[in-house]
Amino acid sequence: MGATGLVGSGAGCLNDDSESDKRNSSIWNSDLSPAAQWVPTSAGSDWFFKYTDLETVRSHEDGLLEDTIDEIPVAPSGAGGRIVGRLDTEPTFEYILEFGPEGQSGHYVMRGTFDLAGLDVGDPTDEVGEFEVFDAAGESVAASSDTLVVVDPEVGSIDDVLAAGLDGTDRRVDGDGPFGTVLEQLGDDTLGFGVVPESSDGVAVGNSWAIDSETTTYTQVMTGADSSELNEDQLESELATESPFDRLDAFSIDIEDDTVIATGSVPTTDFRYTDSISKTQAGTGRPVRASISIAVETAAQSVTVVLASVETGAHVEVRDGDGTQATLTERGEEVTLEYEVGETETISVVVIEGDQESVITTETVEF
Repeated sequence: MGATGLVGSGAGCLNDDSESDKRNSSIWNSDLSPAAQWVPTSAGSDWFFKYTDLETVRSHEDGLLEDTIDEIPVAPSGAGGRIVGRLDTEPTFEYILEFGPEGQSGHYVMRGTFDLAGLDVGDPTDEVGEFEVFDAAGESVAASSDTLVVVDPEVGSIDDVLAAGLDGTDRRVDGDGPFGTVLEQLGDDTLGFGVVPESSDGVAVGNSWAIDSETTTYTQVMTGADSSELNEDQLESELATESPFDRLDAFSIDIEDDTVIATGSVPTTDFRYTDSISKTQAGTGRPVRASISIAVETAAQSVTVVLASVETGAHVEVRDGDGTQATLTERGEEVTLEYEVGETETISVVVIEGDQESVITTETVEF
């Protein structure tokens, strides 16, 4: 299948009745998923998006594993993390959407409760619909009564994001068939991730987890590949040994033209999640240059790491107490590390570009 977390300065308050008229505009009434609404048309590279529905996570918190709750980020990475990290009070976001060129975020849309007090943004430089726009600490920031948009100016334009989100101008979902297909299958599930090529000749992939009170459903979609020779039974047999399908209760496969959709489920109380963009990068100023999925199988004493995306020129190393065990360079590459019963091991996944490296995730596991 391929690649396998108000407003001061004159912008009003979240519950201010004077904001009621604004709720009649497109931002409040959009029927689109956040990724469909906010991602503008782009050029020049493969793009990725990551969506985290924190409101749903909180509503099912009592039924989730503690490790899973700890792993779901409550703040964005990169430039968005830098801005959130400078707020005086901790925000409570309903959702976080990140997107940008593959291996980099650069664009962040966060809806919820937050306070710009303490962040030295100065006076707004522009007004766009419900938003006041600021230049803050090297980032472009736009704030409405309950939505915060941050764009790294080296990666993209906040004007493009606001135009797509508010006016529907040049939304990627309207002109990019593979992007639209991925979003149609993933929708606005609780935790979603996708990589979509700029070229229509490429293969778009996405995966998501939809958390409910009893059952959490996994969806993986691949569109743009030649599926004429694919056999559902054979593909199902192959996926059954791969993460996360090897820990689902059951799953099924549907092949429609050039799109392959695999879905399965696990009891919510058993749902295990590892964030592919590490919380440790939030607010550090480091660009996100790779994303991974990691599956720990204590019964089989194994850890499987799959490279979901990596920026050109970078690579990923998988390390344990004995040093580097594997190097991953291509999307879809994976490695499985095996251990003995009774061992305790710390697994680190590190992305390296030139002489710089950043830790994607570190996990200590007892077998």
